[in-house]
Amino acid sequence: MAKTSGTKNASAKPSAPMWLHNGGTRSKRAYNRSLVCAALFHEGPRSRIDLQQATGLPLSRLSDICGDLLSDGVIRESMVTPAVGGGRGRPRSLLELDLRRLGVACVHYDQDQVTTSLVDLAGAVHWKRRWNAPDTDDAANRLRTIARYLKQTVSVAPEVGMNLVGVGAADPGTVDIATGRAIRAVNVPGWSNVPVVENLSRATRLAALIERSDGWQALGEVAYGAGRGSQHVLFVTLLEGIGGGIVEGGNLLAGRDGSAGEIGHTRVSHDGPKCGCGGRGCLEAHLAPSRLAALWRGASPAELDAIAPRGETAGDDFTQMLAAAQRGDARAQQVLADAGRALAVALGNAVSLLNPERIILGGRFVEAGELLVGPLRASLPDFALPELAANVDIRMAELGDDSTFLGIAARVRSRLFAYPSMGGTVEHPPRSR
Repeated sequence: MAKTSGTKNASAKPSAPMWLHNGGTRSKRAYNRSLVCAALFHEGPRSRIDLQQATGLPLSRLSDICGDLLSDGVIRESMVTPAVGGGRGRPRSLLELDLRRLGVACVHYDQDQVTTSLVDLAGAVHWKRRWNAPDTDDAANRLRTIARYLKQTVSVAPEVGMNLVGVGAADPGTVDIATGRAIRAVNVPGWSNVPVVENLSRATRLAALIERSDGWQALGEVAYGAGRGSQHVLFVTLLEGIGGGIVEGGNLLAGRDGSAGEIGHTRVSHDGPKCGCGGRGCLEAHLAPSRLAALWRGASPAELDAIAPRGETAGDDFTQMLAAAQRGDARAQQVLADAGRALAVALGNAVSLLNPERIILGGRFVEAGELLVGPLRASLPDFALPELAANVDIRMAELGDDSTFLGIAARVRSRLFAYPSMGGTVEHPPRSR
C-alpha cells in the first residue's frame, strides 16, 4: 500500500523548472546570476546597493539580473531597511533567496521499499510517498520502476508551489559518483553497476545526483539536525546493516569513488560472524538487529550464520530484547554490552584516524539508546587515543528518515549557490515547449 502525505498550494504558480548545472560552458549572464545568488546565500539578505558592492556589477546590469531572478522565483523582496540619514534617506528593500520555493525531488530505495519526496532548499519536506519495491532481481526492471515513481513525484511539484532544481538518489550500497552508477548493494539482489543518474535524468529531464543513503543522512544531520554547528562529524546508523558518513567542514567526505564511510564493513574480529559482503567479523555482522535478537533467544552458531548474511531486520524481536533489557534481563543486557564493545572497537579506530568532534548515532541505535550507548561510552577509551576519545561528543540523530532527503537538499543548495569560481551556476529556466 502506498503512503502519501503532503499539502497543496493552489494559488502558487511556479515558473518553468530550473536545472542544476552539470558542468560545461556558461554564458556571462549565467555567471552574473550565479554571482548574485551566491552573494545572497553566503551573506544573507542584501539591498541592491549592497549587492553592487559585493559583486562589483554595474547597478544597471545588477537591476536587470535581479529583475529576472525575481520573475523566475529564485529571489524575493523580503523586508525594508529603515531610512538612513536621520530619516531623510530612502528606505531600501532587501533581496533574499526564495529557498522555500526552490526544491529537489528525492528518491530513497532499498530491497523492499521506494520512498520519494519533495523537499525545499530551506530544509522542509513538503510531500512524501512510500511505494512497494518491485519483487525482482532484475536491476533494469527495478530501475525503471524507481524512475517511474520519481517522475510521478516531479509532476506533483506545481501542486506544492515548488520550482525543482534537480533530483537526488539515495542508494543502499556503494556508488561511483563520477559515473553516476550504483556499484553494489549487499542486501539488494542483482543491484550491481546500475546507471542510476543517467536513467533518472532522462526520466525527469532534471540533473540528478547520487550518493549512499548513509552519506545523505550524515549531511542532513549536520545541516539541519544533531550535527548543527559541528565541523568534524562521524555519522553511524543501524538498520538492517550499518552505514556511515564523514562530514568535514560541511562537506561529505567522498573518497576515491564516493563510498567513504562504510564503517559497517570494518573488521572488529578475526573469526566473527559471516557478513553479507562475504567476509567475517564485520561490524555489520556483529550488530545486525536480527543477530542480536537471535543471540538473546539462544540461537546456535550455525543458526546465527544463516541469519546475518540475509540482512534481515529484527522487527518485534529486537524491540522485545530491548524491553527485556530495560526490565533487567541479564542475558539481553549482556548481548547489548557485547554489541556496544564491538561498536567501540570500530568507532575507536575511527576516532584515532579521523579525530571527529562529534559522533551521531542514527537508525535503531536511537531505539536502543543508553542500553547500547552506555557500554559504548565505557569501552571507547580502550580502543582510541584517550585524549581524543575523551573529547568526542556522542549524540543521537534527530531527523529520522527525513535526514536522507534533507541531506540531498543541503548538497544541492550548497552546490547550486556556490560562487561561480567554485562551480555554481544558476541557469535561466528553460521555457516550456
